[in-house]
Amino acid sequence: MTFTWPRFDKPIPLTERTSWTAVFESYDQRNEVCYYAVSLHGSAEGPRRIVARVDTGWAGEDWSTPDFTQRIQREISWIASQSLPDKTPG
Repeated sequence: MTFTWPRFDKPIPLTERTSWTAVFESYDQRNEVCYYAVSLHGSAEGPRRIVARVDTGWAGEDWSTPDFTQRIQREISWIASQSLPDKTPG
């Protein structure tokens, strides 16, 4: 069976006014990380785009489980939430 990276085409809420969508960009097997192109929606200026670097070292060998997709989604949600305009570094 061929593995297909999860896509997140339907907006996933972050806050009352913001959401995100994401598509798989690439996988770095050596470092066990994947990259997703993430669009943050809800801004008056239109979608803002970021790249989410997600560790997959925890996943083991079976990436076809719902747990895998849910964990990737949680990781992207956290990264997206840290990228909201009201977040101040520090």
